[in-house]
Amino acid sequence: MFTILTVSDKVIAVIPAYNEQSTLIEVIDKVFSYCDNVIVINDSSTDDTQNLLNNYNNKNLITIENKKTLGIGGSMKKGIHKALKLEPKIIIKIDADGQHKPEDIPKFIKKLEDGNYDLVKGNRFFNIKSLEKMPKIKMFGNLITTNIQKIVSGNYAISDPNNGFLAIRSSKLKLINLNQLNNEYFFENSLSIIFNAYKFKIAEIGIETIYKNEKSSIPIFLAGIKIIPVFFILLFKKNILTAKLQLSINSIIFFLGILIFSINLFLQIQFLWILLLSLIFVYLLIDIVNFLST
Repeated sequence: MFTILTVSDKVIAVIPAYNEQSTLIEVIDKVFSYCDNVIVINDSSTDDTQNLLNNYNNKNLITIENKKTLGIGGSMKKGIHKALKLEPKIIIKIDADGQHKPEDIPKFIKKLEDGNYDLVKGNRFFNIKSLEKMPKIKMFGNLITTNIQKIVSGNYAISDPNNGFLAIRSSKLKLINLNQLNNEYFFENSLSIIFNAYKFKIAEIGIETIYKNEKSSIPIFLAGIKIIPVFFILLFKKNILTAKLQLSINSIIFFLGILIFSINLFLQIQFLWILLLSLIFVYLLIDIVNFLST
């Protein structure tokens, strides 16, 4: 059982909300036990979310109402921009649907501080209760995105990249271009990939996730269709960023592979396809060796 967090450094929670009138206020109430300010971004909800926020009596609550739906990532970027102006040391991202336990916030902060990490992510797979209650379709989807994410990011230790419960060091957020982050439900994935490109320290902690009978705001089928192009774009962004920060062999191999692929779409030379596959193998091998060495 955790007591109220008492720290001199400001902690701000950012909560994206879309049609979460049944759980939002309870989440805000609990989050205020651990954070100095709470920023809620109402992503153009059609229920009573905005009225509830307007009537919430706490001067430390900041609300942002999107005139049109921006998605989880778009809402988070607006919330982060606002939070950074208040100069917090740590920004917490927690969902409004009640699946995350605000009582876990001190665990995130302790992990961030004790290990000098820059990003701490929740991990449902470390908790048996969460695994037992997780819908099978969600578990299947997470396994697919997790393995793709490992290849794209080069971080083979993160096993729940989709998790929306995060603690982020604000000083690191100021160093990245927030526009590089995904506007929709791959926000968390893109954040991990960009942080990894900057070689920021990332860790995970086990959390219990509360699954009820509510319908997920993330359409599994649509996410499945979008996953390949989204992750390719993130891979492209990561290698551009890596090349700018410190040109690596892998960045050279990646862009050489793109060039060969583009040319051979027209030439259809078998040797070039074999060369491309060899480059992919070398790219992954170097990535794994780099990860293990650090």
